[in-house]
Amino acid sequence: MKRRDFLKTSLIGLFALLSSQGEVFAKVNSYRAKGIIFIVGDGWPIGVMKAMNEFMEAKFNEKSNLSMLIKNQNSKIFLQNTSSLSSVVTDSAPASVAWATGSKTVNRSLSVLPNGKKLRTIFELAKENGMSCGFVTTTRITHATPAAWYSHNPNRDDEEIIANDLLNAELTVAMGGGNRFFDSEKRKDKVDLYEKFSSKGYEIVKTREELKKVSFKKPILGVFSSSHISYLVDRINDEKLGKIEPTLAEMTAIALKKLSMNEKGFILQIEAGRIDHACHANDAFAAMMDCYELDKTIGVVMEFISKNPDVLLIVTSDHGTAGYGINGTGPEYNDATKALLSYKNKASFEYMIKKMRKQDVKTIKEIFETYTEQNISPNEAEEIYKHLNEKRKVVIDDIWYEPEATMGRILKRSIYDYEEEKAKGPAKQRRGNVGFTSTNHTAEDQLVIVHTKKSLATGLKNLIDNTDLYSIMCNYLGIKHINPKMKKEEALSLAKSLTHDEWEKHLSLHIS
Repeated sequence: MKRRDFLKTSLIGLFALLSSQGEVFAKVNSYRAKGIIFIVGDGWPIGVMKAMNEFMEAKFNEKSNLSMLIKNQNSKIFLQNTSSLSSVVTDSAPASVAWATGSKTVNRSLSVLPNGKKLRTIFELAKENGMSCGFVTTTRITHATPAAWYSHNPNRDDEEIIANDLLNAELTVAMGGGNRFFDSEKRKDKVDLYEKFSSKGYEIVKTREELKKVSFKKPILGVFSSSHISYLVDRINDEKLGKIEPTLAEMTAIALKKLSMNEKGFILQIEAGRIDHACHANDAFAAMMDCYELDKTIGVVMEFISKNPDVLLIVTSDHGTAGYGINGTGPEYNDATKALLSYKNKASFEYMIKKMRKQDVKTIKEIFETYTEQNISPNEAEEIYKHLNEKRKVVIDDIWYEPEATMGRILKRSIYDYEEEKAKGPAKQRRGNVGFTSTNHTAEDQLVIVHTKKSLATGLKNLIDNTDLYSIMCNYLGIKHINPKMKKEEALSLAKSLTHDEWEKHLSLHIS
């Protein structure tokens, strides 16, 4: 496999993927739309944002849309607490429920309290007021972040049932991955959910080309992959994926055009969901590139808002993942920038692993070096081979660990001419310097950007709770509804904890 120049490959590939977005976006209705755009970087730690900004400046000679949005005079910046009723460390389900309902619930639950009480969501309330609602995501469209806004299920893993909930929610736009929960040949109950959506008047699109030709005359259901949409770095470098799976920016442009046709207003949730998965995998570069895709999507949204100023924009993350951190490198940290920019991957770990299955150590070494442009030792190749062929399991400190984490550790491990305990000279081979604390979610407060030309008389301090975002949206729309609340003690007494085996199964469903 021939190695290609990283910058040329990435930029040409990405611009090709985005080429049609401008044409579509230029056709957005001339009248001014009003509503809410809620952008989620799932598992989006600030370390990934920093890495993306550095790469954009050094490799692409660009300033990020995110940084410009933060500096905008109409933007307010907050930190939010993300804890759920059951833990200081949340998963995506209750975090998204907090935004959608203003109430906290336990991990894994979608807009329902542990006692079975359903919580009315911002989508449901907006639809009652005649507004159009929809979402686009790079995860499965039955995944936790979007599902919490239209489904009421105590178990986010019931995605076949959640797909039925989406049908009954009658949203105007739903786009992402997850064919396995809609195709009659994939579903356990053999029901053809596509036929049911079609009977309800939906236009169904399954490829990027079909999306570009959508009529906008009907509600849109777009399902572009069996599971989650591929990482951006894979869509850039694999022509087949790039032809089938659209970018988040393209889905967003289509969704904005469709939703803005409703003069009563709209709500659009946008999720860059695979930043979280890349961090789970300790895949520093895949996380950064999906963050780059999110940044391009923010650019699309800001262009829309420039023509439609009566829009509230919220940009945030549900939780941190894995403790993504750019580490100081070399004497006085003077090698830190060089180390960060040494990441040159042309594929995600997920993509590499598919090619490594059933291969010998020598071939695994060749695959890894081809896609990362980093030479590794036979012992390091053996490490990958060993963990590649082990059963995935929860191991050290309850961490879901192999084989991706091994690849992440190798890419941040520089090579020296001396033993580590006697280290005094420069690195013989300087690799990356992004380190991870685990493969799990983390509890640090998350960034919130609230952008609007309207004055939000919320009385909020700079440190808020994730439930406060529901209040901001309701205030903006003039909706008055307070959902029931539950205390932690009561929630924990009712919540059922997963067994060790059930937890492993959940992790497998969540990330795969």
